[in-house]
Amino acid sequence: MEYGLQSAGPALRIISLIFLLVFAALIIAVAVGLAALPGQIAKRRQHPFSDAVNIAGWLGLPTGIVWVLAMVWAHMSPKPNESSGHATTESAQLAAQVQQLESLVDALEQTSSGNQS
Repeated sequence: MEYGLQSAGPALRIISLIFLLVFAALIIAVAVGLAALPGQIAKRRQHPFSDAVNIAGWLGLPTGIVWVLAMVWAHMSPKPNESSGHATTESAQLAAQVQQLESLVDALEQTSSGNQS
């Protein structure tokens, strides 16, 4: 019993080996890309904990659950009090408003004490 492509056997083995190696390299490249994705997103969004998000992405890829949490964390925006520039300007504005209100209250107290005498 002979096979029709028996003479092509060695060539088919080499071609199938090349396909398997390319497929394995493609799988590794996709895994590396997925593991690095949360960290890249966090750095692009200037997340304050971008390094931690990157580590969570790499460590979470085998489990899947931590990787999903890293993706969510990468897309979360920081609270306003965590960004120092915004918080200091806001607190300075509030302090100025408090001083203005205190001066208005003092002026009202002086006018009301002047009317009572």
